[in-house]
Amino acid sequence: MGLNNFTITKERALLIFILADTSGSMSGEKIQAVNKAISDMITTLRNVDDIRGVFKISIVTFGGEKVTVQQLPTDVHTVQFSELTAAGKTPMGEAITEVTKLIENREIVKSSDYLPTVVLLSDGYPTDYPGSRDASLEQYLEWEPIKLMHEGERSKKCMRVAMSVGAETDLTMLRAFLNNGTEPMMATDADDIAKLFKWVTMSTINRMSSVNPDDVKSFLKFDDDEDEDVIE
Repeated sequence: MGLNNFTITKERALLIFILADTSGSMSGEKIQAVNKAISDMITTLRNVDDIRGVFKISIVTFGGEKVTVQQLPTDVHTVQFSELTAAGKTPMGEAITEVTKLIENREIVKSSDYLPTVVLLSDGYPTDYPGSRDASLEQYLEWEPIKLMHEGERSKKCMRVAMSVGAETDLTMLRAFLNNGTEPMMATDADDIAKLFKWVTMSTINRMSSVNPDDVKSFLKFDDDEDEDVIE
């Protein structure tokens, strides 16, 4: 009886959905830093011992004219990460809709799994938003992709994290995506991108090790002054 219970527990998954902006403005140092940060995250999660389940990674990119599911949720021990390239527009809304559909799909995110973490990283404005570039928070909250995520039975409960890369990011859009009392995390260079991904990695490990991994609000606090203590 005890062994069976242990086996069931070990099969529970904590999924990390990475929504990565791969538009043209992300080319060069930015996309290189994202590639390294994702690779480092996978390596770190592979080396975690004594946890209550398995980590799975999913990567969805939005760049050019389309959204691409680069990787469906896959165990970190078997995932094969291919480096991302950057070009074209920023169909962010379509990407958010796609991730919401994945989370609501019970064949992909099992009923027994922990609440997923969704990480949105962008350096610009959503080119598929039908309104103006100076849209208000209230207007973005009424945008269909955002509403779908915030009203979804499962997606609304997820741990949501947003990363702003550079000074041209639409912070209002990122705040609408979050809608959980937190602010977007700010990155100005490659080192910042690495630091923020390390925080997400350690927060994910801490969740899996917690007695209550689904209490996502307990793991949302990012203190830039204390980040070195968190990630070392």
